[in-house]
Amino acid sequence: MKTHEPSCKDTRTALLESAARLFLARGFEAVSIRQITQACDANVAAVNYHFNGKTNLYREVLARQLDQITRDKLAMLKELAEQQPAADLAQIVATYVRNYFESQFASPDSDRLLQIIYREMGPDAIASDLVTTRLVAPIHQAFLETILKCCPHLDGNHVSRCISSITGQVLHFIRARAILQSLRSPAQNQTFIEDAIDHITRFSLRGIGSNQHA
Repeated sequence: MKTHEPSCKDTRTALLESAARLFLARGFEAVSIRQITQACDANVAAVNYHFNGKTNLYREVLARQLDQITRDKLAMLKELAEQQPAADLAQIVATYVRNYFESQFASPDSDRLLQIIYREMGPDAIASDLVTTRLVAPIHQAFLETILKCCPHLDGNHVSRCISSITGQVLHFIRARAILQSLRSPAQNQTFIEDAIDHITRFSLRGIGSNQHA
């Protein structure tokens, strides 16, 4: 009896899943096309057929990962914007900050994905355009709209700069957490995440110009 060959759709999906696992674990340069195809029992030529090469395969893998992060963040911001009674500015900022910490520590893959995103913000980027258009821009815009809906008297340009600062603080505390924790005592590190969330929220409310930072 003949076995059924995988369909083109199945092969494409298998390549994406295999590549995602390997790229997250090892990075772009350390993964070969042959390793990707061997991991999902596909032909080497399938990468060129479906993606026209390793770089485009990587870009599609990254786009899928970024889209998932963006969907989650936009859903969180939409819920905040529609909350009744309406969320105040302190709650909006704290929820945004907390969401990053909770999602970032959800799995080892989250930390590895953050490393890849950082790489794509640097001089060796392969897909910096995807990070901008699929991740940074839509989340930034949605966060801006949520804050201005709550506080329409604030200047949009000022708030936009504050949002960049908030996100930068969050990523710094997450990315450099081992170094930052080394500056604290073991007892203090038991509350590292809560302390970071509280600090970033209070600091950011002052920067935005809110009277809710006491």
